[in-house]
Amino acid sequence: MNNTDEIKKELYLPAIVRKEVNDEHYYFVNEQYFPSVTKILGESMPMPYALRQWIGDVGNEKAEEKFESAGDLGTFVHDTCEALLKGEKIKLSEIRFKEKLLPDRVKKMLVGFVNWVALYQPEYKVGNIEFTVASRLGYAGTLDLFCTINGEPYIIDFKTSSGVYDSHKLQIIAYKNAYSEMTGIMPKVGILHLNPRCKAGYTFLEDKDIVIGKNKRNSILRISCVYSICIKCFMVVRYHSLI
Repeated sequence: MNNTDEIKKELYLPAIVRKEVNDEHYYFVNEQYFPSVTKILGESMPMPYALRQWIGDVGNEKAEEKFESAGDLGTFVHDTCEALLKGEKIKLSEIRFKEKLLPDRVKKMLVGFVNWVALYQPEYKVGNIEFTVASRLGYAGTLDLFCTINGEPYIIDFKTSSGVYDSHKLQIIAYKNAYSEMTGIMPKVGILHLNPRCKAGYTFLEDKDIVIGKNKRNSILRISCVYSICIKCFMVVRYHSLI
């Protein structure tokens, strides 16, 4: 057996099926349910103080409406960025969101994305846009882009939220570990925060910026492992209704 065969033997090469149910992603890995990274972090990460305070100010119902609207807008921006990566031409003056002209802040996010691509010049294959990964640890997810920048492998996650939080950093670290298990490549990571408040329309956080304290990281991982086990047991019942 040569070195290449040994590397292939060690790789984690699962069959991953992603299903969309009520706008949620469900991952089945080798015919077993794996919770998504975002689902695990959403249940196990503490809510940021500023967000808790805002919900208290506006009320649960209003906050839920805002979250839904922001989620729809985030999906729209992600889908548009994906279309641009695939070479589609888009005119900001003509594109619509929910049958309305784009708000200026959304236009600036998309301009920010174009600015980032022009500056960093990522090289990628179309198949590496919206790339699904899974880990032996029992989680799965979809990373926005695998590419090379200046010859270095990167996984990039696009964010349209008001800020970049610890959960976002843990999310891309989890994707990095899963991608490494599956490919044998240990990529660098980047969070592309499409932010209309920035002059360029974005900020780009790289490895050196994506740092999580060891104690917090270990605590979250322990909680996440317990959650993963519990939710997988629960979802066994739902599995047959989704296939």
